[in-house]
Amino acid sequence: MEAALIMPVIMGVIVMFIYIAMYCHDKCALEYACHVASAKAVYSADPQEEAERVYGQTISGCLILDWDTDISVHTDATTVTTDVRATAPVINRTCTCTARAFRHFCPKY
Repeated sequence: MEAALIMPVIMGVIVMFIYIAMYCHDKCALEYACHVASAKAVYSADPQEEAERVYGQTISGCLILDWDTDISVHTDATTVTTDVRATAPVINRTCTCTARAFRHFCPKY
């Protein structure tokens, strides 16, 4: 009788820990992809297109959950800023990541 009451609670906690681990993995993967896209876009003539291309390559096949992501790139004379907004499934939690790369580190051609 006691096992019938405790097992659903134990199974729920185990599933919750697995989902939290998948969420943390995907959040780190999104942040990594944001930083890589910003760092590689600073060397490109068209930073918007390059950041989107690199972000798509970096994030493809890396996420466990099915996130709804959006990327935007802002450029000026000295910096390239990449913003990523992603909404997690099931819990509808939105996480944002901003990465900035400075142009004064890249060579002038």
